[in-house]
Amino acid sequence: MDANKKIGLAGFYGYGNFGDELFYWVFEQFLSDIVKLEITYDLLKKPYFSMEVSQRINELDGILIGGGDIVQPWGIDDRYFNKDYLLKPTFVAGVGVPIRGPQNKHQLEKDWIVEKYKSFLAHNNIKFIHARDPQSAKWIESRTNPNIDIYESPDIVCALDLPASSRPAGSPILGVVTRQRPKDSPDDYSKVQELCEHAIKKGWRIRHIILGTGEVGKKDYLNASDLEVASKELVYTEDLSQLMRSIGECTAFASMKFHGTVVATMYGIPSIVLIPTNKNRNFMKRIGLDNQVAKFDSDQLITIFDNLPESLDKGTIRGLKLDATNACLKLRESIKSTLKI
Repeated sequence: MDANKKIGLAGFYGYGNFGDELFYWVFEQFLSDIVKLEITYDLLKKPYFSMEVSQRINELDGILIGGGDIVQPWGIDDRYFNKDYLLKPTFVAGVGVPIRGPQNKHQLEKDWIVEKYKSFLAHNNIKFIHARDPQSAKWIESRTNPNIDIYESPDIVCALDLPASSRPAGSPILGVVTRQRPKDSPDDYSKVQELCEHAIKKGWRIRHIILGTGEVGKKDYLNASDLEVASKELVYTEDLSQLMRSIGECTAFASMKFHGTVVATMYGIPSIVLIPTNKNRNFMKRIGLDNQVAKFDSDQLITIFDNLPESLDKGTIRGLKLDATNACLKLRESIKSTLKI
C-alpha cells in the first residue's frame, strides 16, 4: 500500500525520552505502510515551529497527537494541543492524564485549562481518542465531553514488537533505572543502594540502565553517579533497540521510569516501581501486581525484591499485547476511513 498521505505527529519527540521515542516506533509499526509520519514541529525549543503553524499544517493531511502524560490539567502545550491542528482531521492516541496530589500546588487542576482541553477535544475535527488507562479515559470524558467515544486500553507500547533478548549465562541481573528530575535538591538513592547491595550479597549483578537518549539521556547519565554501587554495570547508548535488549536480559527490574516497567513486563520480567505515579499504579493494578509499587526512598524495597515472582504470567502478557494491538488497529482504521486511504 502506498503511503501518500502525510500525518503530523504531535508529542514529546526528539528529546530522547524513552517512552515517547517508543511511541514513535509503535506508530511506525502500525501506520507506516498507509501514511507518511512526520513530526509536526522542527525545533526542540520555543517557538518549536520555524514557520507559521498554519503553514506547516497545510503540508499535512492529518494530525496524530500521542505520547504519555500530555493531557495535563494544570497546563496545555502548543506542541501537543495547538488549535491550528484542528484545521485537519486529528487523532489522539496513547495519552494519559497525570493527577497530582495537594503537595504539588503548581500541578493542580485549573478550570481555565480544562476549558481549553474541552474546546479542543470536543471539536468536530477530533476523529479518534484513546487513553492508556480507565482513570485517564474517565477524566477526558467527564471533563471535556468529546463528541466521540473514548477508547481505552493498556499503554500502546505493549503492542510494540520488542527485539529478541534472553538472559545471559552467569549470575542473575537486577536492572535499575534512575532519572534526573527537575528539583532543587537531588533525590536520595540510599534505599535503592541498599537494595542493590542486598541483591549483590544474594549473588546478583547490578545493571544500571540510562533509559534515555539525546538530551534526556545526557541528564540521566549525569544523575546516575548519585547511585553509588561500585560493581554496577552501566548501560548508556543512543540505540533504543539495545536499551530494550538490555532490559530483556534482566531477571528482575526496578525502575523510576514508567516505560522501563512496561518494557520489562512485556519481556516477562517482574518489576519494582520506584515512583508511585497514577500511570504506574494503574498499570500495575491492571496486571495484579500493585504490591510491587513503592517509592525509591521506601524502606520496603528489599522486602518487595525478596518476594518478586520468578516470572510473569504469559497469559497476562499476551492479554496486554492483544488489547494494546487492538487499540492501534482501531487507530489505523480510523485514519484509513477518515482520510479515505
